[in-house]
Amino acid sequence: MESVPRIERVVDSLERTGFICKRQANYLLGEVTPRRFYLLPKVHKPKKKWLNPFMPPGRPIVSDCGSESHRIAELIDFYLNPLSTRHSSYVRDTYDFLDKVKSLKVPPGAILFSLDVESLYTNIETPLGLKAVRDWFSRYPDASRPDEAILELLELNLTCNDFEFEGEFYLQIKGTAMGKRFAPAYANIYMAQWEETVFPKCEKTPLSYLRFLDDVWGVWSHNQQDFETFLGVLNAHHASIKVQAVVNEQAIEFLDTTVYKGPDFPSTGQLDFKMRVKETDTHALLHHQSFHPRHTFRGIVLSQLLRFRRICSREEDFQEARRTLFGALRARGYLATNQLSHTHFEMLHL
Repeated sequence: MESVPRIERVVDSLERTGFICKRQANYLLGEVTPRRFYLLPKVHKPKKKWLNPFMPPGRPIVSDCGSESHRIAELIDFYLNPLSTRHSSYVRDTYDFLDKVKSLKVPPGAILFSLDVESLYTNIETPLGLKAVRDWFSRYPDASRPDEAILELLELNLTCNDFEFEGEFYLQIKGTAMGKRFAPAYANIYMAQWEETVFPKCEKTPLSYLRFLDDVWGVWSHNQQDFETFLGVLNAHHASIKVQAVVNEQAIEFLDTTVYKGPDFPSTGQLDFKMRVKETDTHALLHHQSFHPRHTFRGIVLSQLLRFRRICSREEDFQEARRTLFGALRARGYLATNQLSHTHFEMLHL
C-alpha cells in the first residue's frame, strides 16, 4: 500500500521531534489488513423509504479496523475532537440541547424548523475539509499539537481510503467514510466553517440555530418566504452540501425529543419538550426471560423512566411516555404495570 511508507515517515518525524514516544510510535504503526465495505440497514426509516418491503436503505460503512490508518485515525481524532465543539451551534447530546433551549424566549408567531444535511460525510469536498481544519488550527493554536503532521495524516486518510467489496478493490475519491474514528469531529469542523461562511450571505438568519452533526434545529422569527430565501442561500453555498427542511409553527422533532408550543407558551414564550417515538419503533426491549442478572432488568426500567423525566417538561407527557413503556414491558414479560410503577416510579422521587 502506497500510504504505508508515508505514514511511517510522518510517525518517525513525530517521534524524533518529541511529540510522541517510541511506545506510541510502535502502537501507531499497527498491522495492515484490507478495509471492508458494508451497509448498515436503516430499519428505523419509514417503510415508504425502503427499497422494497424487505430491504431498508443502507448506511455505507468502510470498516477501518486493522488497516494501516486505523490507529493513525485515533491520533487525528485526539487532536480534532476538542476543536470540533468550539462553535456556537454545537450540541453535545439531547440533554445539552434541552439546556440550551429551555431558557429561550420565542416570539408568538415564530416558526420551528429542522434541517438535515444530505449524506454529509461522503459529500465533504476534501480540499474544503482540509482547509477548514487548517483554519481551525490557526484559530486555536497549540504548541503541543503537530499541526502539519496531523494535516498530512488527515490528507492521507481522506485520499488513500481504499477498501474491498465482493472481491474487488475500490478507492474513495470524495468525502470521508463512516468508520473513520475522526469522521464526526472532521464533519463538525467542516460544518462549523460552512456556517461561518454561509450566514454572512443571508439577509435574515434564525433566532436560534443548533446543530448535532448533520441535524439542525432552529427558530425562525421572520416570515415563511424569508425562510425559503434563507434555505435557498444554504443550498447554493457549496455544490455538494444540500439541506432538507421540515417546518412547523407548533412542533418539530429533533434527536429523541419533540419540541412544541405548549399551553403555557402564549404567556411565557417558552417551549415544552416530550419524548419522540418514531413510527418504526417496536419497543423491542430486552426480554425478561433473557439470561441476564436481575439488576439488568431493573436498570432498563429505571434508566428509561429517568430519561423520560429529564426530557418531558410537562407531567402529562411524562405519564403518557410511562404508560407506553409499561405496555411494552408487559409484552416483553416484565412485571404487571402497577408493580413496575410502585417499584420504580417512587425511585424517581428519592
